[in-house]
Parts: sequence; structure tokens; C-alpha cells
Amino acid sequence: MKADDGKNGDKVPRPLSSEEAQQGERVPGPVLERPDQDTETVDKVITPTSIKEQEEKTRQIEKRLAEVDRKARR
Repeated sequence: MKADDGKNGDKVPRPLSSEEAQQGERVPGPVLERPDQDTETVDKVITPTSIKEQEEKTRQIEKRLAEVDRKARR
């Protein structure tokens, strides 16, 4: 995808501001794009990896939070 091809890089619609939503405006165009068959396999492989990374970050945050809680209770 080239930078000037006019497409968004992600597969979500144009964001709708809360003000636009309150005025009853709708998002133009399709809600989601169809997966690109050429990249679908790669997308399925990469996504679980990013989920695992997020889960690891969550565990680290929870561990630090537990340590802070223990110190605060002393």
C-alpha cells in the first residue's frame, strides 16, 4: 500500500467523534473492509503474537501493582 493511495492502513471505519454521533451522523462507507486474501494468513499469525505480548505486559503490570499493594499495607 502506498501512502498516497487514499486508503487507511487499518480495517476500521473512519472514526466518528462523539459530537457527530450525538448529531445522528453515520460513518460513511462500509463498516469494515473484507480481509485481503493475500495477507489474511499473515494477519492470523501476527495477531496472536501481539495478544501474547499484551498479556505479558498485563502480567507485569499486575505483578508491580501487587508489590505496591504489599508495600502500602506494611
